[in-house]
Amino acid sequence: MRSPVGEGKQRILEALFDEFGENGPSPNLSIRYVAERLGVHHTLLTYHFGSRAGLLAAVLSEARRRDNLVFAATGAELGFVPLCRAIWSYYSDAAHRDRTRSFFHLVGLAVYEPDAFQAFVADVDDLTRLLEEAAVRDGLAPTDAREQSLIAVSGLRGLLLQGLLTPDAELDAAAERFFTSLAPSPA
Repeated sequence: MRSPVGEGKQRILEALFDEFGENGPSPNLSIRYVAERLGVHHTLLTYHFGSRAGLLAAVLSEARRRDNLVFAATGAELGFVPLCRAIWSYYSDAAHRDRTRSFFHLVGLAVYEPDAFQAFVADVDDLTRLLEEAAVRDGLAPTDAREQSLIAVSGLRGLLLQGLLTPDAELDAAAERFFTSLAPSPA
């Protein structure tokens, strides 16, 4: 008896993480090479993911889902700014540079082909929601919390992109200045 399609796709995602680690395969690898490493036919990957970019989007979405579970668990104990710092610390780590490159590669594709990357783009907002919850816990009104979270995520992404473009920049100091600016001012 065959497994339902979603289960097969999930098993392939697990195999991708097992084979390529938490960053998944590089966007430069062909779908045939990835299939070969997994010991499956490339048409199986094409069937489940459509293309190399679709495969990468699924891997990054799953990686972000896993990351967000960790952030949500620790974020319940952290305020808004400490959660921003934890997110920065995690994603700015050199171990995640390849995933960050892949993320921006896909974001660039999504700008030109939004319909092809609807699921990926929808998943991108999960981090904003986590930060929004932390901001509400810190006492911000829901609308203010949403806006503050959008600012924070946009700033974090900008800093990460800057780090890819100019790796020797003083990004940690800039990030800290940014986080300080996000902290509520004393009344």
